[in-house]
Amino acid sequence: MITHVGIIDQDPVRLITPLLDHGVPAERMIFIGTEAEQEQYERLASILTPRNIKAEFFTIPSSINIASIRRRLDELAATLKQQQSEVWFNASCGLRHRLLSAYEVFRTYHWPIYVIEPFSDEMCWLYPADREQQQVEDRIQLTDYLTIFGARSELPETSVPEALNDQLWELGQRWASSALELGPGLATLNYLATTCRKEQKLDVALSEKQQGYKELGILLKDLEETGLASYQNGILTFKHEEARRFANGEWLENLVHSTVRAIQNELPTIQDHSLGVQVYRQIGDREVRNELDVATVVNNKLHIIECKTKGMRDDGDDTLYKLESLRDLLGGLQARAMLVSFRPLRHHDLVRAQDLGLAIIGPEQLGDLQLHLHNWFKDAGGHRHNIA
Repeated sequence: MITHVGIIDQDPVRLITPLLDHGVPAERMIFIGTEAEQEQYERLASILTPRNIKAEFFTIPSSINIASIRRRLDELAATLKQQQSEVWFNASCGLRHRLLSAYEVFRTYHWPIYVIEPFSDEMCWLYPADREQQQVEDRIQLTDYLTIFGARSELPETSVPEALNDQLWELGQRWASSALELGPGLATLNYLATTCRKEQKLDVALSEKQQGYKELGILLKDLEETGLASYQNGILTFKHEEARRFANGEWLENLVHSTVRAIQNELPTIQDHSLGVQVYRQIGDREVRNELDVATVVNNKLHIIECKTKGMRDDGDDTLYKLESLRDLLGGLQARAMLVSFRPLRHHDLVRAQDLGLAIIGPEQLGDLQLHLHNWFKDAGGHRHNIA
């Protein structure tokens, strides 16, 4: 039986990913942590148990007392030796003083020691030196990833027929390619769809001025041809609530998600993705809900994409800070985030996004959305073509 051992820290994804690799033998995982990390351990165990990997928790003192930490780790190593278990130590995580103490203890037993390199996601052997590095398979799922960081998630049930989905993708691409020209028309369509939401109905009357908007006329014709709405005698009627939401800005989210699905055929490091993920986090005694427009896991790293069809004049900083915060809270150090904006961005927003480490796709790049997303995902590292 091969037992993996690793130290829990605030970003323990790399303790889990090698265990999910079908080419890495793993029957048992021992997580080393303080009593305060019990809850974190339970979340990690909940991912491994359904996959028939036994999880155990071994406590060490929380104080920075190297001698007492070493004593506990010596006890663990002696027990494992007695059990005649083959032990692999994953040295990817853990505070420096704990990690170095554990490394010294396990090294004296001549047990294999490896780290998962963050960018390439390769398993690199510190001992023995003659073992070859190998790419870790991309198998962690979106819900697993969010669980690690203490979030409960709900993925939407997809009920859109494939033919309609392709039609909506084509429509979104057409609108996105003409983002700068169609901008005012889409802003009006967004306003009309919002009016329907506020009045809780599916039809809305256009003013005489709105009826004369050329760009809006193009969009209404597109909606009619796709069967999402009808427009007669100055009255716009959406076919159903999903069609109203599509016109209210969801067309951009749908476009981005469909593009991610298309890229997955070319880039196997994309391992999971979803549109409109509801995420719940416990803060004290209350539960906070957030929605991720598009979320995907690429090369074992969480990627969050925020889609915005409205201008950012009033809430630009809030949007960017919230996106940065969600990236850090839900995905740890390796997570990445992007804002896809249909409306032009101010220089101030572009500078702020760069400072926060956020990627940006603006209206000028939307015509080449697939190329820009493909390059962004490729920059997440990893190269092995995984077999499902």
